[in-house]
Amino acid sequence: MQKEKVKYIIGGLLTALLVIKVFQISSFPISYQLFALFLAYTACVYLGAALADMRNNILLIESGVSILFFSFACFGLLYSPIWLVLGYTMHGIWDMLHHPRLIKTRIIKWFPPICAVFDFVVAGYIYFSY
Repeated sequence: MQKEKVKYIIGGLLTALLVIKVFQISSFPISYQLFALFLAYTACVYLGAALADMRNNILLIESGVSILFFSFACFGLLYSPIWLVLGYTMHGIWDMLHHPRLIKTRIIKWFPPICAVFDFVVAGYIYFSY
């Protein structure tokens, strides 16, 4: 079990570093806009899982939360990078709520912990870079 947790942490960290590096190829403001778009895109993963599941209560929860993260992405583009930092941080917390299955969306078990690490790393990068 411990090895699995280490794999998730390493997987999330490496994925975050790869995405950061790829986005850095573009100069500001394009790189910044890509982070905002990716936040909105990431929020749709759980919504897609809820659509495949078709349980109305889960679909309603995931729809509302995806709109919330889309809003954070928009506010980040329109107002301040702190909205992206908050959005990625809150999405990391949302991931963590899926991992122990507090939120009952049917999702492959490795996705939430890897995504949580990814989100926290990207939030830190945006905070210190923009």
